[in-house]
Amino acid sequence: MNCEICGKKIEGRGKKVLIEGSILNVCSSCALLGEKEVNSKTKFDKKKIKITTISRRSNEEDEIEIVQDFAILIRQAREKMGLSQDALAKKINEKVSVIKLIETGKLKPSILLGKKIERALKINLFTRAEKY
Repeated sequence: MNCEICGKKIEGRGKKVLIEGSILNVCSSCALLGEKEVNSKTKFDKKKIKITTISRRSNEEDEIEIVQDFAILIRQAREKMGLSQDALAKKINEKVSVIKLIETGKLKPSILLGKKIERALKINLFTRAEKY
């Protein structure tokens, strides 16, 4: 099994950690990036998870959000590249059903998944959240 962050082969059993709203199976070194280790008994409210990034140039936290028309943008970029949903899923190591749900707008991708899609399709899906 490979780490879902760095891609290295996981020696022994991987760790499941919560990273930016997604539960990922990672190696020991990448587990340090997570907020907490997750097991089958761990309970948390997904709606209360705050999505933030920390700027490398300063200590300020910037909230980011996915663009409103992400589903259309992803489908159009995929079709422009001549990829099927299956081919895109394989390219980013994700299930086809997830790609289908995202393209219909029924599922918002996490930041990690969104970044994988951005790299694969060479598009921008995220913007800074407006502060009121």
